[in-house]
Amino acid sequence: MIHDFEVDGCDNFEIGTQLSELINLCMKDSIEGQSNFGAAPMEQNTLDSKRLSSDYEAKCPLCGSDISDLSEELRQLHTNNCLDEPAKESSPNHKKEPSVGQNVETGRVVEWLRNLGLSKYEEVFIREEVDWETLQWLTEEDLLGIGISSLGPRKKIIHALGELLKKHDDPSEMEAVLNSGNTKKTKLPMNGNKLITEYFQCSSFDQRQRRVCKANKPSNLNEKKISSAKVPTRRTAGKGKIKDTPLWCCIPGTPFRVDAFRYLRGDCSHWFLTHFHVDHYQGLTRSFCHGKIYCSSITASLVHHKIGIPWDRLHVLTLNEKLNIAGVNLICFDANHCPGSIIILFEPPNGKAVLHTGDFRFSSKMANNPVLQSSCVHTLILDTTYCNPRYDFPSQEIVIQFVIEAIQAEAFNPKTLFLIGSYTIGKERLFMEVARLLQKKVYVGAAKLQILKHLELPQEIMHWFTANEAESHIHVVPMWTLASFKRMKYLSNQYAVSLFIPCLPS
Repeated sequence: MIHDFEVDGCDNFEIGTQLSELINLCMKDSIEGQSNFGAAPMEQNTLDSKRLSSDYEAKCPLCGSDISDLSEELRQLHTNNCLDEPAKESSPNHKKEPSVGQNVETGRVVEWLRNLGLSKYEEVFIREEVDWETLQWLTEEDLLGIGISSLGPRKKIIHALGELLKKHDDPSEMEAVLNSGNTKKTKLPMNGNKLITEYFQCSSFDQRQRRVCKANKPSNLNEKKISSAKVPTRRTAGKGKIKDTPLWCCIPGTPFRVDAFRYLRGDCSHWFLTHFHVDHYQGLTRSFCHGKIYCSSITASLVHHKIGIPWDRLHVLTLNEKLNIAGVNLICFDANHCPGSIIILFEPPNGKAVLHTGDFRFSSKMANNPVLQSSCVHTLILDTTYCNPRYDFPSQEIVIQFVIEAIQAEAFNPKTLFLIGSYTIGKERLFMEVARLLQKKVYVGAAKLQILKHLELPQEIMHWFTANEAESHIHVVPMWTLASFKRMKYLSNQYAVSLFIPCLPS
């Protein structure tokens, strides 16, 4: 039983011979063709970055691309975009495309810096392995993070990057860049491929009970599809035309913008943030001066402590409580996505209600919400990864039980290390329930532990989280680390384990 699982004395364990040989072979294969540049700095989550070798290679666990040259936030953004892409059609003749990070295009970046008269920062960009793709999405906060502390050079680089980004105004081009080389749209899985529900024996997911959404739309619902349509914007003096704000970031009948911090400008003073994921708050820095940011209390706490936005710029929205902002009634609900995520119902004076979902996980509780049932929604703005009836996932409860049973099945082996993938925030419910139900400590690392303190979790849950890696064989790790053989090799040497069991939540 899992309750008999002891971790004391793990220093006496010997490394499993077969596992060690396998990892060595994988490492040898992955090292070929790699550059000798140091890896990009990473936010400490599960391992103390000072103890990791600087040449560790990080790969995306979904597409296999080398993301060593990306910052922690860009790695999360890359992984999110990979999740947004449907699974590729499997084929025996399918050839894997080479990872974009294998040949770091620092030479082009160096030439670009020299043309700007900033050659003294060449070593910084080379050290951080900033290639051409990554360069075009650096923010001022990123530049500060890699060591460009002087205001003048930062502003010069940001202005030059703005010129480069003009050609990426089209969302499809933007997504192609963020996917680091995955420029082709992948196809949905064919009927012959296995669905995730085939691994879960539950009557609620019986094939006969699967329902496919019909194409018929209610007469009172005008669903706006995410497209490349834009809202006209003003020109800024001396800097040309600024980036257009996409339709799905604008609330019709109001002066509001939602998750639109990449399109900041002075004609809006009401900015809504649905949750604290980098692809939604990207562009938001501590220098924000365009009015108020409206979000949940959890998101507000994270924005204040992680980005540095002062509290007088933040307005906390209370769940299920109607309020009026600038003449517009609105109310927000739990989006069931990550801690602090919200769905917002706007009721402008013209009577045409707008429901903006942000990222959300649909549940029957949402469908039974009395406020939503009594509202005549005119415009629905959907923002969700798996908005397609072909995706059929088990409930969170079933997945949690599946993971717990998997841990219990291997608990007899003290040389087993369980790894649960996570983002800066996200997937908390999975490892929270693992800790609570198994009554076992879960290692999250010092940085993650600080994040968890802002999520308003009960103390009886926080008690199970630890920053001491020796206290637990259940570790919460960044999502992208689960595909790194070098990281696995480090772990096998550090903890003398013979078996890794990774969990990659969708």
